[in-house]
Amino acid sequence: MAVEIVQCPVCKQKLGLQDYVTINTLLVCANVMCGTNLRVLSRHPTHVEQVPESATYSADSRPESYG
Repeated sequence: MAVEIVQCPVCKQKLGLQDYVTINTLLVCANVMCGTNLRVLSRHPTHVEQVPESATYSADSRPESYG
């Protein structure tokens, strides 16, 4: 399984994303001092953007954490 590395746009923490992570997947930065909520915008090359915490939680899902 290949891992693609991307940086958190807020704290520059390196995050390793597996192949199965798709566009629009919600993530949480693995840096415990940051914890920013992120959304995958594209793959190959991978780009992520910061999203407000209120937009990441629903009754059915929570963001995943990658480090």
